[in-house]
Amino acid sequence: MLMYERHLVVISVIIILISFFSFPAKSIDISDPYFTNQLIDEIDTPSIEPGKDGELTITLKNPYQEEMENINFNVSIYWLSYIDIDKNISEVDEPPVFDNREIYSALKMDELLTNESEEHRYLIQTSEYTEEGVYSIRFRLEFSIDGERHIMKSRGHFSNEEWEDARVSEFTELNVSGIIPESSFEVRDPVPRWPQYLLGIITTVSGILAVMFYMQEKYNSFPKLEKTFDNWTSKFKEFRSGLNKRFKKR
Repeated sequence: MLMYERHLVVISVIIILISFFSFPAKSIDISDPYFTNQLIDEIDTPSIEPGKDGELTITLKNPYQEEMENINFNVSIYWLSYIDIDKNISEVDEPPVFDNREIYSALKMDELLTNESEEHRYLIQTSEYTEEGVYSIRFRLEFSIDGERHIMKSRGHFSNEEWEDARVSEFTELNVSGIIPESSFEVRDPVPRWPQYLLGIITTVSGILAVMFYMQEKYNSFPKLEKTFDNWTSKFKEFRSGLNKRFKKR
């Protein structure tokens, strides 16, 4: 009887294991924001002085459990915003461009393994006449998983009307497999440094003089400083007195 029970337990365990492994694996939701927000893993955006170049760095990542194949990744500059300015890039006379002299750049990759990341660098060029402001960048990512083709786009590929309508239907009407983040970069003249340096010098000199005057008053450590200060004070009083007399004559 004991042997029979042992055999029964072993057979039961085998049946459970067979049943467990015979169930089809649960398919993942490609459009799940948990995955789509990781596709563009890191973005390092530049601040560019008009007439100079800057480097945009984008890291693509495969967050899925399957291999991504035949990858097409497009980056395009599409919008300018600055204080009271909001306009399409087509309305900008000399917009920033990539090193292909276009406002877009296309990249192709054979594959990206599970949890693998790959960094890509883009050179952005401007002219001295490029308008200052924040330039928005939109992304389009196309790839295959298990032979099925998927297209992901960022917000900038859709009009305001399309976006608002799609929000009601949870973005099912946009004909994409998912929504991915987008980014921006800045074109502006650098803040002049000389006021900061001048303020620093004035602060330092004032601090030193304050200490010296204190030491002179307390311990008579700098008699020449006091004499010099008295001379300049006398000259300043004479100068002010002369100005007052001239204005009174007028």
